[in-house]
Amino acid sequence: MSIVKMSRLRIIAPQNIRRTLLRELTRLGCVEIGNPAEHLLDPEWSAIIHKHTENAESGRILSSLKNALETLDKYAPVKSSLLSPRRQISEDIFNDKKYVNEASDVAEQLNVYARQIASTFSEEGRLAAKKASLIPWISMDVPFGQEFGTRFKVLFGVSPSASEPEQLITEAEAIGECVLQLISSDREQHYYLMIVHRERMDEVMDALKPKGFSLSILKDVEGTAAANIVELDRQTQELLAERETLIAKVREFGGKRELLQQIIDVLNIESSREEVLNNLVATSQTIYLEGWIPSESEKSVAAVLEQHGCAYEFAEPGEDDEPPVLLHNSELVKPYGMVTELYALPTYRSGLDPNPFMAPFFFIFFGLMMADIGYGILISLGGYYLYKKARPQGALGDLTKIAMQCGISTMFWGLMFGSFFGNLIPAFSEGMMGKLIPFDPLLFDPLSNPMPLFYLSLAFGVVQIFLGMGLNGYIMIKRGNVMDAVFDVGFWFMLLGGFGIAILNTQVGLTVSALGAVGILLTGGRANKSVVKRLTGGLGSLYNITGYLSDVLSYSRLLALSLATAVIAQVMNTMGTLGGSTVFGWILFVLIFVVGHLFNIAINLLGTYVHTSRLQYIEFFGKFFESGGRKFTPLYNKTKYVEVIKEGH
Repeated sequence: MSIVKMSRLRIIAPQNIRRTLLRELTRLGCVEIGNPAEHLLDPEWSAIIHKHTENAESGRILSSLKNALETLDKYAPVKSSLLSPRRQISEDIFNDKKYVNEASDVAEQLNVYARQIASTFSEEGRLAAKKASLIPWISMDVPFGQEFGTRFKVLFGVSPSASEPEQLITEAEAIGECVLQLISSDREQHYYLMIVHRERMDEVMDALKPKGFSLSILKDVEGTAAANIVELDRQTQELLAERETLIAKVREFGGKRELLQQIIDVLNIESSREEVLNNLVATSQTIYLEGWIPSESEKSVAAVLEQHGCAYEFAEPGEDDEPPVLLHNSELVKPYGMVTELYALPTYRSGLDPNPFMAPFFFIFFGLMMADIGYGILISLGGYYLYKKARPQGALGDLTKIAMQCGISTMFWGLMFGSFFGNLIPAFSEGMMGKLIPFDPLLFDPLSNPMPLFYLSLAFGVVQIFLGMGLNGYIMIKRGNVMDAVFDVGFWFMLLGGFGIAILNTQVGLTVSALGAVGILLTGGRANKSVVKRLTGGLGSLYNITGYLSDVLSYSRLLALSLATAVIAQVMNTMGTLGGSTVFGWILFVLIFVVGHLFNIAINLLGTYVHTSRLQYIEFFGKFFESGGRKFTPLYNKTKYVEVIKEGH
């Protein structure tokens, strides 16, 4: 339940074992390798070292495998679900090099097929374009390339759709020894056949060009348009058949999908290691690595380093170092680290992990806002189902665990407030059965009596804010600033706590508050040398009481969200029972019950999560949290498609 203590790690290792060493450190999953390139700027270092460069062979193979998998997914897709868990394989099988060669051969063949399939699409596009250029001439029975003796030319032309074909035909034929025939028209152009005497050619074109007429050149086309289109359709069908044959061959490799996925994971890890190796500094015979490890992992790391004959050193962080942050918590608290990380990580120097203190409040507040037995059951079961079905990792896995826990809190508060899908039991029994069956709360009903929930919300707020202030004081004392803790936290405890004491004993409470106010007034501006400035600073500090009151009132959102959930649920139940105990009434009830309550859960889940998180980020973390920490990112076997089961697990 703390920020894990870190040790600086420095390693000098032989060049020839660099890959093996990095593979072993990756397997441990507790070593973060930094970038020591700044040593290249140091004259003493630069005289003996250089930047190491690796041959990124895995990157080339990886690209080939990914292209092959994309080809399989495109032409031989399989039904997959978002909830499908990753395939589990043993560590020995995952690291067996023979599968790399097999996968490379499969990828090479699939990529050949992919290129051939792409070629058929390209050729099909060319044939389609050629066919499109011939369609306007399909009704013409004059073959392309036709010659009428040596004196006449057979030409083809076009004019814009806005032009007048009759006018063009009249002008062409008026010149003489020229026939211009309209073949077809579309929205863009008119298409013509022209037979003209060679000696009249220039005169005709000079007359028609100003009106938009131009010649259409169809290269490598002989015979009629209709005959060419038939031939193009035949070639297109052959291409389609060829493509189907190629796709069928691709589908034959469907059983190799898992192999490709496995080796993509293998090479992704290898590629990340090569990236690390490329950032190292080295001599001709050695490499130098430095980074961070949890101090508790020193023995296991040392065992690997000694096995490979490395020189190494573990050291405490220096004053100028800012080690990465790793939070260590119990299984119940650990998922809530996701909530903290969405905000920020604490600094390593703060030495305080907020999660154990934040998690109980998140758990309570979430349940208080939803506060329904039925909703809590669905939330917990939904989280459990997702966790077991998909085995999600990372933030999504943490979210499913939070859902399971917060569903329990939701059920608890629902029991306290007498809510089971809102007022379903009394509404259903009275509206559909004609006999009222009450479902009484163990504490109170917020809809009929909201003030107790308002007071409860503020009470939770006071407790959390005081805890935040106490944690701030703890950090100060830990750093040796005991008097600062007394002045900046202790006096505020007296001032604010005195109001609470006043409820039991007015005189004592007001006296304690007054002493706290005087203390803040006298010490709030202690950084100033001038007495006047000190008092002015103290007054400014004392004014912060409005901020504390505002923070406490912010917890009234617990009441607001709880009432919103309950009111919507009650409205849905009322609407659902309007039809009474009839066939239509039962259909109406089932429909509104399912749709209405699912809508209520969905919309209030989002609101509850957001507002619960906001209370932690603003009202709680704002009292003590020192953000700016860098997440600990060790080398580890991160996979996308498979889940590697380590030996002994």
